[in-house]
Amino acid sequence: MYFEIEPKSRKADFYNYDYEYGQVKKALERKEKIIAVVGIRRVGKTSLLNLVYNEANGLKLWLDGRIVNDPKKEIFGAIYETAKFGKPKIFGKIESLNVSAFGVGFDIKLGSESQSEIERRIMKAGRICVFIDEVQRMKKSDLADVLSYFYDRFPQISFVISGSEIGLVEEILGEEDSDHPLFGREIIKVVMNRLDRNASMDYLKKGFSQVGFKASDEEIAEAQAELDGLIGWLTLYGYEKGIRKNRDALKKTSESAARIAASELVHFLKKTKNRKLYLAILRNAGGISWDELRNMAGKTIGKQLNPNLFNFALEKLVAYSFIEKRNQKYYLSDPLFLKATYLV
Repeated sequence: MYFEIEPKSRKADFYNYDYEYGQVKKALERKEKIIAVVGIRRVGKTSLLNLVYNEANGLKLWLDGRIVNDPKKEIFGAIYETAKFGKPKIFGKIESLNVSAFGVGFDIKLGSESQSEIERRIMKAGRICVFIDEVQRMKKSDLADVLSYFYDRFPQISFVISGSEIGLVEEILGEEDSDHPLFGREIIKVVMNRLDRNASMDYLKKGFSQVGFKASDEEIAEAQAELDGLIGWLTLYGYEKGIRKNRDALKKTSESAARIAASELVHFLKKTKNRKLYLAILRNAGGISWDELRNMAGKTIGKQLNPNLFNFALEKLVAYSFIEKRNQKYYLSDPLFLKATYLV
């Protein structure tokens, strides 16, 4: 069912992204070593990984990047445990079920085996597929070192990683940095984009049909315009309207989505020194040029902005996927971020 609000686990419930799904599946069949699924928040990356994980045969491992405190120790240890016990393992959250560990980091005992003995056990285990969601939450340099280490030493291990803060994922992959530990390695990148207007409306119509609910074309068009092709928000709206029969479903969805987006902004703003500047940029990023955005953000703050300072802040917002650059203009990646800026 399309309007289940948890990550999808069956192909029948996964809408539209057949090409991206096929690219990941084919890459695993070719035994590619690193497959990166990238895209802004709420386009369905976790569902895609979840689906491929469930369909993967043999040894496999799921890691939620939000609970990995020490990538070098914990990823290595989790792979070792998978190899040692010969069973799939999950560390983190998948299919709404918290398994094995939840919190900040997880404790893995490597035992008394030497490094060479551990490596022999991993190699002897054969093929292992490692799925890591939310990779941008980890220490980027440590994760890059881990991926490089396994890439060079264990040809039978494939990593499928995903992240919503695209600029940070690019830093992990280091494709343009000759000093990066992964530079020159073959990396398969699968990009997931938001649904266009027609696909968004088709998704809602088919989802409502699945649950036996009749929604007017006007209601569907209004929801599409408000939620802008982000399948996570469209699903939440469909759940509220088609399953819970909430008459104010779009309002409830927008309010809930804005609160979720606000929590993400709060997490981001804790790492910044100039909160007012970042909020001013976000509140004015409505499809305008660099110069226009700098002028508008300056007016919001009440002073002319230094170009270098402004550009640093803007590039950081782009790296964290709060803002998208398209055709030399800057847009909010999620329309609900505007409302969220007034909730933080």
